[in-house]
Amino acid sequence: MRRIFDMENPFWQGLSVIADMMLLNLLTLLCCVPVITAGAALTAMNDMVIRIVRQEENGILKGYGRAFRQNLKNGILFGLILLAAAGLLYFDYLCALTYAPIFRYGIAALAILLLALTIYTFALMARYDNPLRVTLKNAVILAVGYFPQTLGMICFTTAFWLLCIRFWRYGTPVLFLFGFSLPCYVCVLLMRKMFAQLEEEKDDGGKNE
Repeated sequence: MRRIFDMENPFWQGLSVIADMMLLNLLTLLCCVPVITAGAALTAMNDMVIRIVRQEENGILKGYGRAFRQNLKNGILFGLILLAAAGLLYFDYLCALTYAPIFRYGIAALAILLLALTIYTFALMARYDNPLRVTLKNAVILAVGYFPQTLGMICFTTAFWLLCIRFWRYGTPVLFLFGFSLPCYVCVLLMRKMFAQLEEEKDDGGKNE
């Protein structure tokens, strides 16, 4: 007799991924509540999404807790840096409202660059064990070197959030269940080739430089 829940079936695999993304998003939101731990929470989410995509995941709750503890220091530090940078950009945007539109466009461009740097930094912190300064440098290099993937990640993440905000009645529950995890999943899919190339060049059997 064939099993009803055959996890080799693409349908059940898809449902499993959806359930994992929902759980990861809820865990991430919960761990972001203290604000100061938001960086570690997002890094842990990236760690688990990478493992899911690579089919290395073995228990969401246990794996998330492990990744959260491992990345607590760098996660908190980068989270504070990111918060300060975002706050500065927002303050500059408010000031630029009284200036020519070109200033606002410039700030928007900086915000897009910050988003790209953020996506790569969280993924690199999740996958590789490096000092934060090295991770930031590598994030810049990869964002430029893999520009098509970078553009795809920026477009999807931005469009997803803008659509949810625009249609907030339907978008609010979507953000609550998938606001962080779904963009992360799509970004990791776009970064698969990048990770494969990096780990072919230097395979140390774990977190690499």
